[in-house]
Amino acid sequence: MVRPSRLTLVLTVLLACMAAFPASVGGPTVSYKFTVVIDPGHGGKDPGATAADGATEKEITREIAELVFLRLLDYPELRVVLSRQGDEYIYPSDRVLEANRLGADVYVSIHCNAHSSSSISGVETFVDEGDGPSSSSWRLARLLQSSLLAETRAEDRGVKQAPLYIRHATMAAALIEVGFLTHRYESKLLESLSYQSRVADGIQKAVTGFLRGK
Repeated sequence: MVRPSRLTLVLTVLLACMAAFPASVGGPTVSYKFTVVIDPGHGGKDPGATAADGATEKEITREIAELVFLRLLDYPELRVVLSRQGDEYIYPSDRVLEANRLGADVYVSIHCNAHSSSSISGVETFVDEGDGPSSSSWRLARLLQSSLLAETRAEDRGVKQAPLYIRHATMAAALIEVGFLTHRYESKLLESLSYQSRVADGIQKAVTGFLRGK
């Protein structure tokens, strides 16, 4: 059974209120400067990595994504979109294509890592192999990596390239692995609200820092 998200009720009420007050004809309209898509990795039939106690990647990434969403709502110039809002499976490429359709400026995909060795821990951030060091995606990835390290003091596994589905993105896009569920201590941290909040702070600071430089 999927554990209920700590923030699902808050988000449900918030989104319902937003939907209940559409812009009326002749009334004020909302104008956003930037659109940010936050992608909680996996979901539905795809649990992702699993910790020894049964906690799944899809649960943890959704919880972190919701925290990031709430933090970014403090910035009225930002339109913030979650690629999934529940325990549903959406093809990764479809998430990116929807971000393209929205004309997003930033795409951040949140994941948890796993390794055959339980001693491996730390944070690493990926860009697609087609994005070079001078690309906007690489700049976003560097900001995410440095900001996450500053907030969590986790081991630095660096910024890396890999063949990823985010290659279809028309905006700056990066995939962040926030820690290892196969590491006993780090997995417990990733399940805690306090650590998830630090991760969310890091992502929020990186995204807003990136947009300030645009």
